[in-house]
Amino acid sequence: MKELHFTDTYEIVGKLFKHCLSSYRHSQRVGDELYRFANYLKMSDLDLIYLVGLTHDIGKLHIPETLLNKKERLTLEEFERIKLHTEYGQEIIKGIKELPDEFSSIVKFHHENYDGTGYYGQSGKDIPLLARMIRIIDSYDTMLHGRIYQTSKTQFDVITEICSLSGKHYDPELTAEYKDFLNERYYLNQKTGS
Repeated sequence: MKELHFTDTYEIVGKLFKHCLSSYRHSQRVGDELYRFANYLKMSDLDLIYLVGLTHDIGKLHIPETLLNKKERLTLEEFERIKLHTEYGQEIIKGIKELPDEFSSIVKFHHENYDGTGYYGQSGKDIPLLARMIRIIDSYDTMLHGRIYQTSKTQFDVITEICSLSGKHYDPELTAEYKDFLNERYYLNQKTGS
């Protein structure tokens, strides 16, 4: 197999680290979780899948750090500005030649809802598979770790909320698979004491 080098990718991710530490940490967790979930689903190209998870919010480089870390709820105007991170991210990813072309649409559509009520109105299987997976994992991580203006939830509450939105926000098949994945991981962690 050809050895892959992702110098440009890691350089741009390093910029996110400097720009907004909380967004960087979230992106790292999403990349790690996407890798594990894809491995559970027996998908190939796990290293590339990790990178799309790691870069899913890279467009936040073009959003002011003060807005990303605002302690109060966002105004409608501020939320509309934050939503642009998906378009900015798409353009950044297009400029990284070492990443596959389809990554740009995954990054753009990672906030699409399965029922078509997301940012761009894509629905169902028209949303790229990895974008549908990131949609679940992004929400899982955000709810589990909270936001500056919103407290974190228990894992049980997070899973319950995600399952309640299956078919609306999240792909129902992937939601069921993700729940099984989390249950299996929880069981193994309990069994091994980790």
